[in-house]
Amino acid sequence: MNACSGRRAAQERQRVMQQVLADAGCEHELLQVLHPRQMPDVIERAVGLAQTQGRVLVAAGGDGTINAVVQRCLGKGVVFAALPQGTFNFFGRNHRLSEHLETAVRDLLEGKVRPIQVGKVNDHVFLINASIGLYRRLLQDREAFKRRLGRSRLVALWAGINTLLRPHPRLCLAIQHDGETRLEQVLTLVAGNNRLQLESLGLEQAAAVDQGQLLGLRVRPQPRWSLFNLALRGLLGQWVRDERAHAFLFEQLEVTALHRRRLWVAIDGELVRMDQPLRFQVAAERLPLLVPRRIANETTA
Repeated sequence: MNACSGRRAAQERQRVMQQVLADAGCEHELLQVLHPRQMPDVIERAVGLAQTQGRVLVAAGGDGTINAVVQRCLGKGVVFAALPQGTFNFFGRNHRLSEHLETAVRDLLEGKVRPIQVGKVNDHVFLINASIGLYRRLLQDREAFKRRLGRSRLVALWAGINTLLRPHPRLCLAIQHDGETRLEQVLTLVAGNNRLQLESLGLEQAAAVDQGQLLGLRVRPQPRWSLFNLALRGLLGQWVRDERAHAFLFEQLEVTALHRRRLWVAIDGELVRMDQPLRFQVAAERLPLLVPRRIANETTA
């Protein structure tokens, strides 16, 4: 459990989880992360316990915490579950996991396993999206505003507006897709793996995500007023394809920024500095996710 994620006090979240599990007679062990530096060691210990004792590995926290746990457990034969406790909870909402903690824990007690698609950029997994350029700067500014003003969706929106008001550097990319390499100037490139988020933008191709493909978004240089218009249409779910904002499906995509050795990549809301080239693709392994029984039954009906 990430004791820093979400709004609810860590002690109260712990009390709720332990009470529900104790009432159900469910054996469990709760490992807390009290500081970001503890995260890797705590996750490694949790994955080891899940492997050796045949337990379900549960991550309680925001999308970044969930990503960090999946990064360590994917492909290791561990059943994974999530208790969404962050600001946006795109992963949980996409898989219809309750954001109400007590309900979410009860759902897991009677859950069923459903394998889900995971994206990868080089050796890093992503469950929601991975991006370079302007979208990455949006996340940097959002974190800076959160440190000053607190965590909320309104703060994130205000941070986004401030980012769009500033000049935006261009990236000159060599993009290899379907056997062809093209040189393009872009403000941002996003690889999406979260159907809910993509559908909220009004993207028709979103339905293909989770079926062996990822959805790429490429935004080319344009005036600030045009960027505001594009952002507004996205918020309203009215994405309009044109020559400056293109959406496309892919299984594999290789990207190299010219005149650079490394790039900052935003992965599920967290920033990672990575060597080039960047290879975006669907992970070979699917993640065995524990979902509420009612959701699993709907899927198989």
